[in-house]
Amino acid sequence: MKAPSRFTGRLLAGLGSSVLAVALQAAPLLDRLQRPASPADTTEPMLLTDIQRLDEQLVMVGESGRILLRSPDGHTQQAAVPVDLLLTAVHFVDTRNGWAVGHDGVVLHSSDGGQHWVRQLDGNTINALMLASAKAKAKAKATVARLQAASDEAPSDSALATALDNALFELDDAKAGAAAGPSRPLLGVWFRSPQEGWVVGAYGMILHTTDGGARWQYLAGLDNTDRLHLNSLVGLADGTLLVAGEGGRLYRQVAGQWQPAQQLTQASLYRLQVLRDGRLLAMGFGGALFSSSDQGQHWQAIALPVKASLFGATQLADGGVLLSGQGGLLLYSEDLQHFGQWWGVSKAPWMGVASAPGGQLTLVGGSGVQQLPLAELKESLQ
Repeated sequence: MKAPSRFTGRLLAGLGSSVLAVALQAAPLLDRLQRPASPADTTEPMLLTDIQRLDEQLVMVGESGRILLRSPDGHTQQAAVPVDLLLTAVHFVDTRNGWAVGHDGVVLHSSDGGQHWVRQLDGNTINALMLASAKAKAKAKATVARLQAASDEAPSDSALATALDNALFELDDAKAGAAAGPSRPLLGVWFRSPQEGWVVGAYGMILHTTDGGARWQYLAGLDNTDRLHLNSLVGLADGTLLVAGEGGRLYRQVAGQWQPAQQLTQASLYRLQVLRDGRLLAMGFGGALFSSSDQGQHWQAIALPVKASLFGATQLADGGVLLSGQGGLLLYSEDLQHFGQWWGVSKAPWMGVASAPGGQLTLVGGSGVQQLPLAELKESLQ
């Protein structure tokens, strides 16, 4: 299987060589898409990449199609999942309807709170959607170029020539992707309602559904001609949609229209987080952290005491913000100005964190799941 050579999103950035082999499993692609996740010993460490709390239950996703459900009493069970491949993100819009995404362009849906999952989309269908979109764009650009070339008023237009070149490159890329099979990973998912949602991934993939995932549309209007990876996305109460990705790029959709891309930093952004007061956080490689108080129009850098990459975030009941990242790092702050540090013993990356019932925190990452009392964390902060 060909490795995704430009896959520099938050997953591979956080994992390292010891678990990279899991991310690049050698099993045939079609086998992974058609083979259900095998039963696992939920007490043993496994690679987990994302976590979300649903009322009193926690949902975690990770390697080999594993989706784990943890109840308040600590009991963990494995959900029924129809694929055996790395899952990278999960999002529930309510306590019943959730979606998980992962390698080979897979999108899974659950309508029963995570107990059972069905496959809604995979890389084969995405390849077909991308190819159709690229063909239509190349044809439209070529038609405009021919009309302009025949015009005495505008015999030359470098901007149009560039646009045509980009469209033809996109077409060639879509053809090559389709020939390679369903190999492009999805990295982020967010739904506004049980009907409308988006998924994003490697090489600039972004798809939209308005019927709960029964049908998907490939979106080609993003200001991303370099096909940079898209790692995370989130929606706001006013309808704004934000997407963060490789090279510090931040994309905003307002009233259904994409705005020119912003570049917050040279470092890749791995996570977007909305706080309860409406502020936004964007975080990523090398301790990059930014905040916005105006729906993502303007951003301010936040200085951190360490340069570790950040992959996960949650806001606690007391209003404090907890960030998780590289090397087993947790950062806690009550004001987003002063940060206390806590480091895990194993130094494996924490890809996500969520508050659990009973004053507990649940961490997921390269070494599996860990429970940490919030009081113990605060007492141990450096």
